[in-house]
Amino acid sequence: MSDATTSDRTPAPEEAVAEAMRTRSLPDLVADCARRFGDREALVWGDVRWSYAELARQAAGAAEGLRALGVQPGEPVGVLLPNWPEFFTVVAGITSLGAVAVCLNTMATESELAFYLRHAGVERVVYTPRFLKHDYDAMLSRIARGDGAGGGGAVPIRERVAILRDGTTLPDGARDWRDVAPPHPGGAERLAVIAAEQDGLRDARAVMFFTSGSTAQPKAVLHAHRALVHQAFVASAAFGLDASDASWGCLPMFFAGGFVIIALITFARGGKVVLQDHFEAGRALDLMEREGITFYAGWQLAPALCEHESFPRRKLRLRKGIYTNVAAAEKLLAPDNVTVGAYGLSETATLVCAGRWTDPADLRQRGFGRPLPGVEMRVVDPETRQPCAPGDVGELLVHGPSLMLGYLGLPASEAFDADGFFRTGDYGRLDETGTLRFDGRLKEVIKTAGVNVAAAEVEACLESMADVAAAYVVPVPHPVRGENVGAFVVPRAGTAVDAAAVLEHCRHEMASYKIPRHVFALGAADVPRTGTQKVDKPRLRKLAAEKAGSAEDLAAAGSPDGAAR
Repeated sequence: MSDATTSDRTPAPEEAVAEAMRTRSLPDLVADCARRFGDREALVWGDVRWSYAELARQAAGAAEGLRALGVQPGEPVGVLLPNWPEFFTVVAGITSLGAVAVCLNTMATESELAFYLRHAGVERVVYTPRFLKHDYDAMLSRIARGDGAGGGGAVPIRERVAILRDGTTLPDGARDWRDVAPPHPGGAERLAVIAAEQDGLRDARAVMFFTSGSTAQPKAVLHAHRALVHQAFVASAAFGLDASDASWGCLPMFFAGGFVIIALITFARGGKVVLQDHFEAGRALDLMEREGITFYAGWQLAPALCEHESFPRRKLRLRKGIYTNVAAAEKLLAPDNVTVGAYGLSETATLVCAGRWTDPADLRQRGFGRPLPGVEMRVVDPETRQPCAPGDVGELLVHGPSLMLGYLGLPASEAFDADGFFRTGDYGRLDETGTLRFDGRLKEVIKTAGVNVAAAEVEACLESMADVAAAYVVPVPHPVRGENVGAFVVPRAGTAVDAAAVLEHCRHEMASYKIPRHVFALGAADVPRTGTQKVDKPRLRKLAAEKAGSAEDLAAAGSPDGAAR
């Protein structure tokens, strides 16, 4: 392993592959960072400011404490915590023992939480009894008895270890984390020794994330240590991170995006992660300004930041991160930013493609970037499964070192083809520079009268209108055509949706079969979202079907002859 004199130079992504190969596991990453970066700040949360050395001491204590409780290799251990420093030490402790950290959504309903626990086979949980409006202790008690909203019978939760905050008292029957896992003075060396006792840890199950929003039941994504470590080094190199960087950690750490593309990539380079356990725009801006945040991801939160009353007087230094072409990017990012286009999924932990921070701007922010080192992409016809011609649009298939082990409880055929490539369900193409051009989810490809229409293309056309802040395109069932194109249009502040203007604009920009036959106005606050604040397209599809042909259907209302329908 490297020592504290290691250069802070950001390597090329290709060089970063070698770094990843030298690091066996998540606990080894934590231990190595403590050796390399020592007293540099690793985590900031409120008054808590942990150095990398302290992070390792806390993680080693977690490993010793959990082992004393009897945690076994392969055992799924639930982690029900918001974005607190202990989230990382608990995960490091669990995974150092060869056990699996099951990351649980703190925004989940009781029935959702019951499903997670039952599906993953969790019998031991490290949690906070209460957070914001959530009473997790009461929820877990009901789930354990089988008399709560979850249904499906009792889940045998035999041990709860509580992390207490704000004067919360220790619930009956729970252990206090402070007693279970005090910091271990051995720090990095002790953590590395514990991890070394596990054979084959690099390829072992490490972390489980649950997907959200697109299926009837969330899928449990299993990742090995090697996938997470590889992504930490390679993605951080693509973004150009180094020890001088500070990342804003508001995206939930119980999802791959927050855990990997905020925390792990920052740790890999010795930067600082500034945690925010729930979003509030004013507080976020305070943190960004005071802590000198340089790395930004989470563009779904950007409009609220820009609209905050204090935003005009803020002095922000956001230079690195994921580039997006939303209007907020020009306001948030520094003029000399080196942000890059990127594409990824929970199943690939997370990035598949990204620009390189050293690229010229026209390539760096072009589309969704180029495949990262080790990643192989195929573009195939979604119906015939045959390879598409170069530049043609098809389903994206992915293979690479950060690919998931699979979905818990589902056969490999549910996710992978015969060659081991993951079927992303996304629609796109690689252009002449090898850059990914994304055309939306396959399920968002609308088949109208036998012709495919990419929702993303129609959305881009609508969002090019001056009075349109956002557009969401979904299929609307039709008895003859199969599906029609429907569009929810969010007007900019102070404007209204003019259906005639929308249709006229589309007629000039797109083929006739792509023009929405249903247009619905939607306020920004009324856009349905998932727990991770992604737009909930399934709910929009249902809403569109309900509204089609009603007085709220602006396209139909504006077409007396019914042509728009």
